Amino acid sequence: MLSPIQLEEHKILRIHFDTRVIEGDSAPLVFRHALTAARQDEQGTRWLVRLDVEFMPETGDKTAPYLGEIAVVGVFTLAPDFPNEKASDMVHMNAGAILYGTARELLSSITARGIHGPVMLPTVDARCFLPEPATDPGT
Repeated sequence: MLSPIQLEEHKILRIHFDTRVIEGDSAPLVFRHALTAARQDEQGTRWLVRLDVEFMPETGDKTAPYLGEIAVVGVFTLAPDFPNEKASDMVHMNAGAILYGTARELLSSITARGIHGPVMLPTVDARCFLPEPATDPGT
């Protein structure tokens, strides 16, 4: 049984990667991500989704082995009978997880040849890609 969301294509938009020379202790890497999703048709079945992932030292006063960012974009389609009120959550969670896996593979591949060895993005809960609920400014 196929999922109601399908990946049509995905592309790399940006890869920036610096290897750092480390003297003494290095700071652990931290990872930040941002996901944006937009409907591409009036029916709401075609979505363009972009994921940006940054990796940097945990603290500004230490050097991490690597520094950089990866941006990937994907085109996703939803089944025409998928409920419109659930479409955004379906796209954010699933597209986010799929594109995050792409970013993980890219980071692992490029750092595997780096002088400090490979780095793998940590596993995340796909709910982290859901948009924040709108807050009422009156509360």
